[in-house]
Amino acid sequence: MARWRLQTGHHLMTEPPTEYIYTEVSRETGRQYRQTVKVPRHLEPKDPGDHNYPGEIVVSNGKNAQLRDIIFLGDPTPDMEPIDDEARAISQRFIDAGKWKKPLDGEGYGEDLIKQFLTQMERMQSIPQPVSISGIDPKAFADLQDQVKALMEQNAKLQAQILEKPTASRRA
Repeated sequence: MARWRLQTGHHLMTEPPTEYIYTEVSRETGRQYRQTVKVPRHLEPKDPGDHNYPGEIVVSNGKNAQLRDIIFLGDPTPDMEPIDDEARAISQRFIDAGKWKKPLDGEGYGEDLIKQFLTQMERMQSIPQPVSISGIDPKAFADLQDQVKALMEQNAKLQAQILEKPTASRRA
């Protein structure tokens, strides 16, 4: 029987499923629309209300599960501690395949993934983006530079004139 003990909070698809019921009333017809959606169940080992055994949450993949075990669908995570030999063998297959990396500094698997993602984002942002100048006409670019220079000179003259002239509000 493959059973694991949760070490951190998890959102797991379970059997029987956890369902969210969305209801909406149409303003035009007054009829009620209902939709049922299967959602992951949140299991938090720190919350005694989630415990199915004293002080812990034990989940199973459904193979020879005990009566109080929560059956989850999908693969186990690195934050699930294997309880029996079958669970250890399944977890070891994920480790051997390189799908699970050991979390850094005693953190949970989720926190480690977030750190890795942030590191990748920083690395991507530090790469300069290439600018293509192949479609730019050199003569048109030089003309644009001259126009910008002329505008900057005109702006400087106007600012100097504004500072020299006393305004009506300054006279009063």
